[in-house]
Amino acid sequence: MNNEAQTIVKEEGGWNELWRRDIHPWDKGVPSPALIEVIEQKPIKDQIPQAGNVLVPGCGRGVDVFYLSNAHRKAYGLDISPIAVQQCKDIRAEKGIPESQAEFITGDFFNFEIPQGGFQLVYDYTFFCAIQPELRAAWARRMAEIIPAGGVLITLMYPIGTHADGPPFAVNVDTYHSFLDANFECLLVDNCTSFETRAGKEKIGVWRRK
Repeated sequence: MNNEAQTIVKEEGGWNELWRRDIHPWDKGVPSPALIEVIEQKPIKDQIPQAGNVLVPGCGRGVDVFYLSNAHRKAYGLDISPIAVQQCKDIRAEKGIPESQAEFITGDFFNFEIPQGGFQLVYDYTFFCAIQPELRAAWARRMAEIIPAGGVLITLMYPIGTHADGPPFAVNVDTYHSFLDANFECLLVDNCTSFETRAGKEKIGVWRRK
């Protein structure tokens, strides 16, 4: 994220303002190659829930929501920006995808209403790195709250590094372990295929709720 975007996002309503100005450099318009790999190709794909509710927090334009939704999985896209959510709904209409398969919610990850049964699958990519680091413990508690036993959390860990400023704030594998190990079993941490501009800065993680 460039300096202008970092300045805007730190203001009240900053994320929505970025969408209003059409500034969203994190949005590649297609699902990450790493997500496709873990869902379709890696040996662990058989442990990814094939049915139930799915959540993508900080969903942006919903590309991951549309990818993960199907006749058996209802995917929810959550974003704090009403502009982003409206764009998702417009795209859903253009694609002819029913709301029963892909639903979009404007809300705060830490206090939105959880659907009955929780989420059998959650995908976190550029959300963990976007929140203030002091919120990471609350992020982990919320994940444990919304994912029932046996459910799965996919973390695409980005950007791996040591820089201090953000967003995106730097992450590393140990960071995820420190917050998730109390309530999740780590099934996989591995290198992954990335967008060219993110190569070498990502790893994929898969965690099962204990």
